[in-house]
Amino acid sequence: MTIVPGTVDLSRDFRRPVEAVFAAWADERAQLTWGDPGEGWSMRFDAFHFAVCQTDICRFGPDGGPQYINENRYLAIEPGRRIVYATSLASDGRLTFAGTVAVAFEATGGGTHMRLVEQGLYFDGQDDVAGHRSGWESMLDALGGYLWR
Repeated sequence: MTIVPGTVDLSRDFRRPVEAVFAAWADERAQLTWGDPGEGWSMRFDAFHFAVCQTDICRFGPDGGPQYINENRYLAIEPGRRIVYATSLASDGRLTFAGTVAVAFEATGGGTHMRLVEQGLYFDGQDDVAGHRSGWESMLDALGGYLWR
């Protein structure tokens, strides 16, 4: 078994108030919109419980292909300030990733500065930090589009 550690550290500036950016993380419909993996893929929540000590379960994957199960257990939620959760990703019953995600929100003169840090362990070459970075970059770009619709 191989275990490779990795960190994704991304920042974005949005010309929307902190409350609007935070709300996009706290709402299931919003997450389904900006978290959509794209054409030819599907995504759904089996459970969405945005509260400390609660767990979200999301399934996604290419249509007709392997499905991924993402579980997020919320460790801290401070409205307008931060979200911290433990996270895991599995496919075909095998754990491919486990880690933590922290999202911080800061009001700026023109809106919100948001920083996302994901620290994790990638198992047996089934996943990697480059794939997670690419996925987060796409989702954060989509979050920017969602906030302007």
